[in-house]
Amino acid sequence: PTDIVIQKSSWDAFYQTTLYKKLQELEIGKLVIAGMQTEFCLDTTCRRAYSLGYKENILVKDAHSTFDTAVLSASKIVEHHNNMLGGRFVTLKEVNEIIF
Repeated sequence: PTDIVIQKSSWDAFYQTTLYKKLQELEIGKLVIAGMQTEFCLDTTCRRAYSLGYKENILVKDAHSTFDTAVLSASKIVEHHNNMLGGRFVTLKEVNEIIF
C-alpha cells in the first residue's frame, strides 16, 4: 500500500510520467536501475536520468535483461550495454552489492 507506482508508455521512464517530480519531492538524488528491456527502456532511462542531473546512478549489471535478436544474443546485448553505460552514465554493481 505504500509503494509508489509510476505508469509509463515509452522507453524513457521519465517521459510524460510523474517520476521526475516524485523523485524531486522525495529528495532522491541517486537511482538504482534494473529491469527489462536492456537496449530500449533501460538504456534510455539511464541516459535520461544522467541528463536530468542524476550523476551517481547504479545500474545493477546482473538485474536487467532482453531477448535474443537476429544479430546478437541477449547476453551479448546486456554485456555491451553494461560496458557502454558503465563508467559514463552509471556505476555498475551486482545484485549482491546493492545495499539500501
